[in-house]
Amino acid sequence: MLFLIALWALPLATFFWARRRVPRRLGVLTGVAFGAVVAPAAVGLYALYYVGPIPALLGLVGLPLAMLHEEPGYNLAIWLGVLQPRTVVEGVQQLYVALLNGVVWATVYGLIGSFIDGLRTHVKKHETVSSVA
Repeated sequence: MLFLIALWALPLATFFWARRRVPRRLGVLTGVAFGAVVAPAAVGLYALYYVGPIPALLGLVGLPLAMLHEEPGYNLAIWLGVLQPRTVVEGVQQLYVALLNGVVWATVYGLIGSFIDGLRTHVKKHETVSSVA
């Protein structure tokens, strides 16, 4: 479970790297990194609920995150024929669902980040035009 919690470091590291190296693509890169790990990282966060009373507060945040981010990969796995409907996901099937969730959410959060990057570029462009005039 510690590995799942450590996954939160990937989007954070991507944010700091992109802010220095590729600031024009900060949103899309951070969004893709966040989307790729959000489903398993939310499950790791939810596991803190069982550690003790103080970490349980983070676990309460992890539960709705996990519930939101686990369903698309599960439904996609059923649609692709990887899983049978109404069965418990066990063993390697969990890996398949996590990979499908990574693809789905990396796309969603990457598109949101791209939209944010476009807004930031648009605002900067108008700030330079108005400051020149």
